[in-house]
Amino acid sequence: MPPARGLCLFPAQVLGGIVAAALVACMVPGNIAIVQTTLAPRFFTSLLVFTVLMLAAEKSKDTFIAPIGIGLALFVAEIAGVYYTGASLNPARSFGPCVAGASFQGYHWIYWVGPCLGAFIAAGYYHFVKFMNYEEVNPGQDSAGGDFDNEHA
Repeated sequence: MPPARGLCLFPAQVLGGIVAAALVACMVPGNIAIVQTTLAPRFFTSLLVFTVLMLAAEKSKDTFIAPIGIGLALFVAEIAGVYYTGASLNPARSFGPCVAGASFQGYHWIYWVGPCLGAFIAAGYYHFVKFMNYEEVNPGQDSAGGDFDNEHA
């Protein structure tokens, strides 16, 4: 993503999290603080970011089904992460309820550091596998079969 677009997307996403949490606080009775994420020592953002990079950023003939793989990775990260982090893979998801409830935990910073660190780890690993030419492990993976040698059939 170009940096200018990222600079526009980031505040929009945070504002969206705040507005969504405020709307939920208005529509649902009770304290919005019950939907705030709670912390245990793990994070799963790197799984999701790496999946997006490999399925959507890498163009192949299978890119059209990338949303299925991304959705499955998100599902696995959410199911596995709900016990550890309240399944917060996005800082905006944790920030919105805190603003709407006017209540921040002392460890709220980890919901910013964890996903950023996970994204950097995933991006670093992605660049590593690109540098190591992972495409050469399975040559012709995007072939439509036109190059197939008939004598091996």
